Amino acid sequence: MSGSLFQEAITTLLVDDEEMAIHRLKKSLSAYPQIKIIGTVGDGPSAVAFINQHRPDLVFLDIQIPAFNGFEVLNQLEHTPLIVFVTAYEEYAIRAFEKNSLDYLLKPVEDERLALTIKRISERREGEGNMLEKIRKLISEREVKDVISTIPVKKGDKIQLVHVGDIVFFEAKEKYVSVHTRDEEKLIEYSLSYLEDRLPPEFLRVHRSFIVNKLNIREIQKYFKGTYILVMNDAKGSKIKSAYSYLDTIKTKLLLP
Repeated sequence: MSGSLFQEAITTLLVDDEEMAIHRLKKSLSAYPQIKIIGTVGDGPSAVAFINQHRPDLVFLDIQIPAFNGFEVLNQLEHTPLIVFVTAYEEYAIRAFEKNSLDYLLKPVEDERLALTIKRISERREGEGNMLEKIRKLISEREVKDVISTIPVKKGDKIQLVHVGDIVFFEAKEKYVSVHTRDEEKLIEYSLSYLEDRLPPEFLRVHRSFIVNKLNIREIQKYFKGTYILVMNDAKGSKIKSAYSYLDTIKTKLLLP
């Protein structure tokens, strides 16, 4: 990939399973006329197929996507573009990205940090052929699973950290996910799929729209056809109806007969 490439349009693919995240990134990238977005996809197989067929110069790649993650996407590529990871990883993992000379954007993406990424992209020259080797090194250095201990919540120009022990449940509403503590409800940037894979073991998925903290279940009521009503320990005493498809997980994790 030659340096002269970046005097022309940089063909770009956005990979993220959250429509709102795609929308926000598109809006931020509109400030850079050299970035030409040629597609958006929301899962691992679609990302592999698109990259191998259309051979974009650049990919903004969310790590936690359906089917298989961003690292696994790169291991299946026949064409290797420049990669910018979009990540919610904690600090130790970010250090690993920096050590391996891989660029990243931390969600929620800030305009100043995006500007630095675009500058780095524009300065890139040949020599990215060892990208996959860098990825493999990164994978070998990171833990199998990164357990979340706090959830960042953006409030104006500040980011608040909500400790997972204070969380009663998570709820998906259309395009948004909210975190419920005892007294508050706040919108967050993460999908339930991402959270389900990263939360401590006291959290369990009980419905496609709900993840609950079992330590904050006040009461369990049998419903019908293998479902339950979970009365939560927030100020409102929220009632969450479980889905039958999660019955085995619920019975196992809550030791129900």
